[in-house]
Amino acid sequence: MIAPDVWFTLYVLAHEGAVHKRAVLTTRKLGDLLGVSQQTASRRVTYCAEEGYVSRVHTANGMLIQLTKKGAKELRRVMTNLELVLVPREEEIVIAGRVVHGLGEGAYYVDAYSPRFHESLGFEPYSGTLNVKIVDDDSRSAINRMKQTPPLIVPGFTYEGRSFGDVVCYRVKVNQKIDGAVVIAQRTHHGQEILEVISEVNLRSKLKIKDNDLVTLTIVPLHRA
Repeated sequence: MIAPDVWFTLYVLAHEGAVHKRAVLTTRKLGDLLGVSQQTASRRVTYCAEEGYVSRVHTANGMLIQLTKKGAKELRRVMTNLELVLVPREEEIVIAGRVVHGLGEGAYYVDAYSPRFHESLGFEPYSGTLNVKIVDDDSRSAINRMKQTPPLIVPGFTYEGRSFGDVVCYRVKVNQKIDGAVVIAQRTHHGQEILEVISEVNLRSKLKIKDNDLVTLTIVPLHRA
């Protein structure tokens, strides 16, 4: 986890529009936005640049500055963690299931949708899915509750004459450790008892899990009252 002063600096830069394009800022203005001195602001942005969180170009009018993929990723990680801790425990939606072997088609579809997953979810997924088979009625009920929360919709597309339908996504925390998403395709060979989960890492390897191991999926709501 990055230091609070670093992620707050990234947050302020993002708020100034430095996520999708370069923003023009002086260290004086950045200091005012951060509530620190010009010198401190200069040190913070220099640190962020050295660590690869931002790209920076000095001009006569100030800095041209933009968050890198690494910087945006860290900011999203903080956002996800904040969402999790702010969810009242009684409102948490947790799905439990056991890891099962897939049909071998997950990698093809994840790769096909990869740019769209990156745009909608904020990460480029590892090739393949983790297949989780629901284990009890409580988890079946949790799935129904999940489907009542606002999803992210990854729009379909056509490629080389083949149609790929919309994909419904729900952001989750796998085993309360790793960010991911449950993906529900319009066309799937899996029954309703199996959920497909994607992440930017190989979940089996990262979590050291294998077939029949129990995993939990904690839903991260998109909106909160």
